[in-house]
Amino acid sequence: MRFLNPPITEAILDIKVNLHENFNQEELLKFHENIKDSFPNIQKRMALQGGFEFDLENPDEINSQLLSVSNKPEGYIFISDDTKRIIQARLNGFTFSRLKPYESWESFYGEAYQLWQKYAQITYPTEVVRLALRYVNQIMIPATGTIELKDYVKTLPEISSNLSVVMEGYFMQIVVAHPDYQPSRGIINQTIGQVTENEKGEKAVPLIFDIDIFQQVNLHYNDDEINKIFELNLRGFRDEIFFKSITDKTEELFK
Repeated sequence: MRFLNPPITEAILDIKVNLHENFNQEELLKFHENIKDSFPNIQKRMALQGGFEFDLENPDEINSQLLSVSNKPEGYIFISDDTKRIIQARLNGFTFSRLKPYESWESFYGEAYQLWQKYAQITYPTEVVRLALRYVNQIMIPATGTIELKDYVKTLPEISSNLSVVMEGYFMQIVVAHPDYQPSRGIINQTIGQVTENEKGEKAVPLIFDIDIFQQVNLHYNDDEINKIFELNLRGFRDEIFFKSITDKTEELFK
């Protein structure tokens, strides 16, 4: 199903690999030589670890906390001139991101897979170990009167009926599996933000519906199974979660 105004703010395809021990990260610049006309901007990607710090006195604020930074780059970031398409070429894998506007699966996946093949032809991975597909959706719920989230999404946190409280915000994460898409797993992150304006200048509440589907594998880098897993398992599971979690009222927002 295609929408005139899809809620996708970022679509991400990620492939994690193992490379030969003697692979030099500077070789990744040869990959850039093949794509520099479309991705002229380049940055080094540093190895870092981070986390989130929650302030119980200010639950609306989530502060990111940097834990450690390595002085050694682990790869490069290549960016298109319009900054809508981003590639991460790393020593442990390849990531392609498409920022809004999202056109179609065929357009997104076609470009991502072609770029992956170019990365693989430079790096010759010893094995592919993980495949992932992530869609970050922002649903702009009209801020008119009392908002009932259940009118827009069917997957929600539930508060005990014995508690006399009003939910003013939340962050929910659940991990799910589905018999039709085994052994893939899905991580659903969901939260709401503060009242802002939508593209029409109307007041709205952003609901972030982040779906991350992944599968551990052990494949050769040019194995046709990679295509099948992305097309059937990961895309299929993502669509199952998204379309069966939103209501007809939400679909009307995308038309």
